[in-house]
Amino acid sequence: MDKLCFAGKALTLVLPAVLFSSCGCRQDSLLEARFSGLDSATVYIEAMPVNMPDSVVTDTLQMTGGTFSWNPELTSPTEVVIAMDKDRRLQRGREVTPMVYKVSFLAVPGEKIRLDARYEEGFLSYTLDGSASLQVQSRLRNSLKSAYVRSQQLSDQISEALAEGVENADEQYVDSLSAMYSEAAQGIRDASLGYVRENPSALLSAFFLLQNTDPDTFLAYYAQLDNSVRDGLLKERLEKARASAEHRLLIRENDAKLVPGSMVPVFTLSTIDGKVVELSDYADKYVVLDFWGTWCPWCIKGLPEMKAYQEKYKDKVVFISIACRDKVEKVRAMVKAENMDWINVMNGTGDKDVALAYGVSGFPTKVLLSPGLRFQAKYLGEVPEFYEALDLLD
Repeated sequence: MDKLCFAGKALTLVLPAVLFSSCGCRQDSLLEARFSGLDSATVYIEAMPVNMPDSVVTDTLQMTGGTFSWNPELTSPTEVVIAMDKDRRLQRGREVTPMVYKVSFLAVPGEKIRLDARYEEGFLSYTLDGSASLQVQSRLRNSLKSAYVRSQQLSDQISEALAEGVENADEQYVDSLSAMYSEAAQGIRDASLGYVRENPSALLSAFFLLQNTDPDTFLAYYAQLDNSVRDGLLKERLEKARASAEHRLLIRENDAKLVPGSMVPVFTLSTIDGKVVELSDYADKYVVLDFWGTWCPWCIKGLPEMKAYQEKYKDKVVFISIACRDKVEKVRAMVKAENMDWINVMNGTGDKDVALAYGVSGFPTKVLLSPGLRFQAKYLGEVPEFYEALDLLD
């Protein structure tokens, strides 16, 4: 019996789940499922308490006769995701199940759930019964079949474009596909936001809202939720999401302050070797601030050109790489392996969060400063315009 602590209480999930008998499902099971046209399969289940999204409990069981049952003991609202082994595929080195073939829903403690699913062309259609909320979730998903299928097609194209590694990919092509994918995914989110708008007192509205990543949209809809929802079962997660949305708005505000010729925020940070670096010490030179991370493939892809330009202009341009969301050990190893022979510092937190002060919204981001610590330009992504700007310096 596996246990996790959620909000100070033990949540116990009983493993393994009990299979259907020849006479049907166990009546005391939380979930009773039937897949038309599929006789046997290995079933993978993930249970993620909404208030603790990093605490995922997984289960594996066998379907027989097209049916299975699952009987965990849930003590808080939990997102449940179900996938079949037949739908798994290898994508960028790991096994994943496309969203078009996943069953996903919010389960509430004590609620009995009936799942009926069937495969259609490029899509798993299903209905959920047990409560009005469950019915809404499956109806909404089925109504968005074309959007889900389109999203998957674009995702497959992105994977194909990256099949030979990020360093060999056409960045503009991948960015174009990613933009179309984001548009299709936003269409799916917009449909769920329609439910939020019309049902501000429903717990399901909070669940749908948490899936929206746009800060303006989140905060606008959060303000419309009834107090009973904001202070209800998902209060903790909603408050964290609100803080994240407000943080991203602050990034946007700080970015807007950086106009050509304006004074930039000064900072003091520590290098990967523990030395102190103060931006004000380089006020008489051009400065490049390179916001990056060892976890960022595009950052790593751009290192050869960065090294070439640093060597070319090191007498009049100071390069300062600021590692963000990273561990100093990883950064130190990368700097050594890639021979990054310039200033390398670790980003700070709180009032020393330089990425926040400079309105960094993605990685890599490069900021070019003119002598006198004045803002000249910002470049998001590994783009040729940055290097062209260096070639035009006096």
